[in-house]
Amino acid sequence: MSRTRRTTVLAIAAATATATLLTGCQQDIGTDTPASPSSSGSAQQGARTAGDVGPDGADASRREVLTDDGGYVVRGSRISFVYRNGTRYTVDVGQQIPAGDTTLRTASGVLVLKGGSATWTQNGAATTVDARGAGAVADRSGAIVVTPDGSVTCANSQGLQFVGSNGSRAAANTGGAFYTDREGKQVTLGQTPGATTLAGRYTVCNVGDTASMDLFSDVLFEFDSDRLTPAGRAVVASAASTIRQDVQGKTVQVVGHTDSKGTTAYNQQLGQRRATTVANELRRQVPGATLQVRSAGETEPVAANVTPDGKDNPNGRAKNRRVTLTWEK
Repeated sequence: MSRTRRTTVLAIAAATATATLLTGCQQDIGTDTPASPSSSGSAQQGARTAGDVGPDGADASRREVLTDDGGYVVRGSRISFVYRNGTRYTVDVGQQIPAGDTTLRTASGVLVLKGGSATWTQNGAATTVDARGAGAVADRSGAIVVTPDGSVTCANSQGLQFVGSNGSRAAANTGGAFYTDREGKQVTLGQTPGATTLAGRYTVCNVGDTASMDLFSDVLFEFDSDRLTPAGRAVVASAASTIRQDVQGKTVQVVGHTDSKGTTAYNQQLGQRRATTVANELRRQVPGATLQVRSAGETEPVAANVTPDGKDNPNGRAKNRRVTLTWEK
């Protein structure tokens, strides 16, 4: 076994042990996460009224089992594990995933869906998530562990890394959160200042050798618009400063996301317009950057658009309105 491979394996074991300890210690603490993004500024209501807003939008092939903090989304043979820090991890199990609680054995591995939690076991490694958006991801490149308070432990060839839900971090980690002050003028990365709004999240603690950043639309844009607010310009400038050195010579994926309110077609268009706006601003801030821009519309949520009884869920929808940046490390 190579030294790098051995280091990764040992780091994964350490991360798993840390996850067990942290989850056990924190499961009764509650949701000690940064302030949620503003619930104002959803996409234009189209053919569907608020009462018609469903977790699947108009896509009958997609089933969402999500809370405000995370869960999982099923579409055909693919399942996306959704964590409270915004991470989404998708696997194709190789055959149609049935509705409801199930244990599905495939040629690739075993999928267990039970009580709002999901576990995928493959080659002895388990990927899990529960209704609090807590759990672990493991693949060939490493492992991440997300605890109930939103803190993240990452193990890969770079060693063991940690980022707290308030942006505090340990050696080798460069993750954190973006906040704006009350006036929307000052942007802070990492520590939570007073009277602020969560504007975005940044973490390199992703398996698959990727980094990602979420920028929340309610801070970035005017209501039902792709026009950047003054705070939005400041947030994009701060994001550009943070990633400028890391993305040189790489392709950055810029993806617009919306909630499920309004028509599917309108949300697809709004996501595209907003992603294009952020991409144009990034090009000014990071000259020469290679960007690929697209819209996911309402199809990749990270929180529930509706409550369990089918009513509108403004807090969940606010988390789904975002623009994500991803690139290979």
